[in-house]
Amino acid sequence: MVSRKTVSRLSRYRRLLRTLQTDGIESIYSHELARHAVVTAAQVRRDLMAIGYSGSPNKGYDVTACAESISHFLDGSVRQDVALVGVGNLGHAVLAHFADESPSVRIVVAFDVDPGLTGTTIHQVRCFDASLMERIVREHGVQIAVLAVPGDVAQEAAETLVRAGVKSLISFASTPLAVPADIFVEYMDITAALESAAYFARLGGRGEASTDGDGDLDPMVKRLESLLARSNMKLEELAAGIGADVVTPGRPGGTAVARVYAGDRVSDLLNEASDKTLLVTNLASVQMLRVAELMDVPGICFVNGVRPDAEMIELARENHTLLMVSSQGVFETCGLIYRALDGGRA
Repeated sequence: MVSRKTVSRLSRYRRLLRTLQTDGIESIYSHELARHAVVTAAQVRRDLMAIGYSGSPNKGYDVTACAESISHFLDGSVRQDVALVGVGNLGHAVLAHFADESPSVRIVVAFDVDPGLTGTTIHQVRCFDASLMERIVREHGVQIAVLAVPGDVAQEAAETLVRAGVKSLISFASTPLAVPADIFVEYMDITAALESAAYFARLGGRGEASTDGDGDLDPMVKRLESLLARSNMKLEELAAGIGADVVTPGRPGGTAVARVYAGDRVSDLLNEASDKTLLVTNLASVQMLRVAELMDVPGICFVNGVRPDAEMIELARENHTLLMVSSQGVFETCGLIYRALDGGRA
């Protein structure tokens, strides 16, 4: 099972690919799709690999085949029916959006307490009185519901829907819902989104992407990442700053480092690396270099004087991956990186 964030990105990729199909574009590279989706090329490749789809080194991804592969993964073979609770202005907008949006999900029934709405048909969807919700949802076999109601009634509506057999809820209410652990809930908190936008607008729009759990990072790691974020130091400059021997040159024009990952576990590297990550490792193997290539890692620093063999050097040259060798251990090398970024201060 893939993560919630992966599913969200796959849905975004599919919408972009369908737009490309309409424009007559037949193929696209990972870095091009990444630019449209506002993610890294490595993230695109990782997400598509998770669903068993891969492209061609020469042509990239086939736009039609990739979109179909994502659809097969996300949609399955059976269309999903959806119930809408709340047919006010927001509910109307949801109905209008999904009237022709997705063949894989369809809003089949709506509910409201307004006598002026109940009994009417809006965008081909019949609206019933909310008192009939549990019975009608059960009769239709609906397992997905959208809550477009105020927070003070969202909990009661959610409980009714769960009793009727709904397994997934999308809530526009800002209040959290108390539902069983096996019920999926996606919150669409417009208030929080606007407050976040207002906050970063005051900072000049300089919002930074964050990772889950970054509150647990060691203060020194936070300091190092902060230094990396503002240093704009390129790999070649960093190598000189820590006294490392550059074995193969990097990408033309150089690459600024934004993160450092130190370790030998491939599984961790797959989760942590990006196209601005310097890998610090004791493992000089073709496998590690292949993983770095997959994740778009621009540079690798081997520690303890471990040197890459001829096969690795040739492969690194082909991929423009900068390889450097430090005579120090992992801890000492990371300390040298810290000092170099902090202007030589201990």
